[in-house]
Amino acid sequence: MRAVGFGLLLSLVLSLVLTPLVGRLALWLRALDPFSARKLLRPSQVPRLGGVAIAVAFYLTVAALWSSGSVVARATLQTGTPVLSILLGGLPILLLGIVDDLRGLRALPKLMVEIVVALLLYSQGLRVLGTSGPTGPIELSQLLSALVTVAWIVGVVNAVNLIDGLDGLASGVAVIALGTTTVAALLRGDLLLAFLAGSLAGATLGFLRYNFNPASIFMGDSGSLFLGYLLATTSIWSVRKAATAVLVVFPVVALGLPLLDTGLTISRRFLAGRPVLQADRDHVHHRLLLMGLPVRRAVLLLYAACLVFGGLSLLMVLGGSLLSRIGLLMSIGFALLLGYWFGYLRSGPHGLWAALTRRRRTRQLLGQIESLSVELDQSNSIEDVESVVTRFGGLLGVALCLDLSVDAGTGAEAGYPVVTPGKQGRLLGYLRPLDAGHQGNPEERTLLGLLCDALGPALARVLSAK
Repeated sequence: MRAVGFGLLLSLVLSLVLTPLVGRLALWLRALDPFSARKLLRPSQVPRLGGVAIAVAFYLTVAALWSSGSVVARATLQTGTPVLSILLGGLPILLLGIVDDLRGLRALPKLMVEIVVALLLYSQGLRVLGTSGPTGPIELSQLLSALVTVAWIVGVVNAVNLIDGLDGLASGVAVIALGTTTVAALLRGDLLLAFLAGSLAGATLGFLRYNFNPASIFMGDSGSLFLGYLLATTSIWSVRKAATAVLVVFPVVALGLPLLDTGLTISRRFLAGRPVLQADRDHVHHRLLLMGLPVRRAVLLLYAACLVFGGLSLLMVLGGSLLSRIGLLMSIGFALLLGYWFGYLRSGPHGLWAALTRRRRTRQLLGQIESLSVELDQSNSIEDVESVVTRFGGLLGVALCLDLSVDAGTGAEAGYPVVTPGKQGRLLGYLRPLDAGHQGNPEERTLLGLLCDALGPALARVLSAK
């Protein structure tokens, strides 16, 4: 028990010390939060790479307690368990995130690395052996076990990455999920899991001190991928002793918000006929901002949702068979309530059904953007670029303008940034509706973002030629 408390405090202190140092390093490397048409808020050139501070604080804590002779820390090397493999597997994931923060990577290479790491962990014994069914636990075949294990690890890694859209959101969500895991592990007498989850929670909490709105540093992909990886792997490890079907789904409830966000977002992309890996402005935090909530209040509301999911997951651990089932049913009900409140499960232009009804039109407009991209590649003047913008606005049914001012605002009213190609693209201007109050539906917002991607190289070329 003392190892758990000391691990949390040591990692917290180390993170508080290391995070500003990593921030200075990120500034020196020019690893800054980039402009993007996928963001509702204009970035303020805040450094990234904060995940490096979290990871170093976590690993240093484990190493320090191991060196001090802590029985719990030394259990990380216990034979017959995949704990050491989990810790080692975090290193390539962290490196993947660092490269993405510095250079930028496409989604597919990142996905392939995540799958390879997940398969290696499966080979070392970290496996989802069963799932929950109506009549009790269901044992999985070897093939299904491998597929579910890989899907869970890759899914949680990307769920945390996708929800990292506001100051302090992903780090706060991770702290709550890790805190829930730590408490559940202590209640079940699993000190090794409690030590790992508690130490990571402390490192993330120390980082949150600098990441909460207004953030002085972002975790970047180095942080979101690393945290998602450890949340995924420790959650598989946490249910190895689960005695009931309900407890098998404890990690799903504890990670309820990021998984719900990912599920709803991917469902909408699929129903709309868009690639599911195509980024957009339609996550739960985007919807809260479009409702008019300030960043801090939106983040606190999402923290509250995470606390509810965390409390219900602990009810499943603490309660008997009946209370566990009640907790599971309440979790499902709460998830549906959130889906309705965010607008995904309602009728109207922002619901899932509306995305399906607009599927054909969305796919047609996606094809139009591809055609216009070819035309933009051949453009020779700003007038040529503006002509494309005007024509696409006509197809979309929204009057658009290309504002070449780089000081068009700091929020959603600024429009969609048009930037030069590259990870640290230079801001060239904004694409925005002439009607400043027009928000559009999620498909329209995505299409305008894609148009910005095509406008950036063309506009950079014609401006440099002037």
